[in-house]
Amino acid sequence: MNERIEKELNGLATKLGKSEEEMLAKFNEIAESNNLDLENERQAMVALTLTRNFVRGSLKGNTSSKKGGYGNDAFGFVVGSEPARDVQEWSRKKLLSDYNSNSNTVFNEERCAEVVLTDAGYEKSQIVNGDVQTKTIPQLPNSAIEVDENKWIVPIDNIKSFMSGDSNPRYGKPLPAEEFRRRVHLIAKKDGGDFQYWTFGLKNIAAKEWDVKNFEWLHLNAIFNDDRNACYGIKGRTLASLQYNANLDEDDDLYVGNLPSMEDLLVECMGDYIADLLEIEDYHSTIMSNPGMKLCITDGIVSSMNLTVNEKTGNRVLWIEPADASYGFEEADIPDSTPCWIPENVDIDFGVGSDVIVIGRTNQTQKRDEDGNYLDDEYNPVSLNIYGILPRVALGAPNEVVETVDEDLNYW
Repeated sequence: MNERIEKELNGLATKLGKSEEEMLAKFNEIAESNNLDLENERQAMVALTLTRNFVRGSLKGNTSSKKGGYGNDAFGFVVGSEPARDVQEWSRKKLLSDYNSNSNTVFNEERCAEVVLTDAGYEKSQIVNGDVQTKTIPQLPNSAIEVDENKWIVPIDNIKSFMSGDSNPRYGKPLPAEEFRRRVHLIAKKDGGDFQYWTFGLKNIAAKEWDVKNFEWLHLNAIFNDDRNACYGIKGRTLASLQYNANLDEDDDLYVGNLPSMEDLLVECMGDYIADLLEIEDYHSTIMSNPGMKLCITDGIVSSMNLTVNEKTGNRVLWIEPADASYGFEEADIPDSTPCWIPENVDIDFGVGSDVIVIGRTNQTQKRDEDGNYLDDEYNPVSLNIYGILPRVALGAPNEVVETVDEDLNYW
């Protein structure tokens, strides 16, 4: 082979991150597919030119992928996922309440536009950058709220710029009628890095359709922000990229064997959120009085469970007790079990007596008297709204929900 061609092929191999043998094989493949005789010096140079074009295209494709792909491949497991919630629901209710109390203030704060139906169509009035603007629009946005006959208010995005200093392109535009968000708690490592804790933000369809199992090793592609320890789903990509490691063949390039302990990673990556069940009341008081994530990881023995779904909340409930509690023989010595409210997306595949690690948010309600009045400084035991459960030792089977059927007494 021409020494010049060989030298350049070696250089191209380095640029492309391939071995010299792989680059030579690609050169021969290109020559063969184009019916070029490498014994002919001129045709060999044509093959080299085509190989250069191949390398340029590959490098350009990699660059585009990195720029437009703004995402990373990662490997880890979901610790728990919070319920999807419509962040506009509360805002819309407050807007309507405030508008009914003082419509001029709400309008002047640029929080809403007013729309009235006239003979000419829908006439919109709103304040933008301090000036009142009036315009006839062809239709009402789906976020419009009726406040009177032929009169509506439309929630408006009144944030001019973000904390980063970037201007808000949605300023002065109608807010959506609904906007679903879901926060997922994830331990993962990206691009060969170390395992760490991430909060995973999902919006709208991705938030509503999220059904990934907790504590199952998986592969995914998402946007990771190291400064915030946060990652974000990519529309049309993240959900499609999810693959459970257990479903892959062992000879698959993605498959990972010799997996570390999930419990050890919880301690290593999320130790700041771990609380002893015996001290759950103090932990709750501390996190509620301080800024930051209201998250709790604790463990206990399942003492009881009720899998009948609450019609109002959709939750089931189980109770856990500390494994190392020292109970006396007096009733006062027996501490209350901690109720754990379980949403439908969290599997319960264990029974009473199981040793479990639970992840969720603490909650405590104030006690009421028989007439429903709040009692001063009297509170119910702290409970947990569960995002995820990791059975350490699973015993038995969950209690089956038995639907009671009333006896037919029509014959009587």
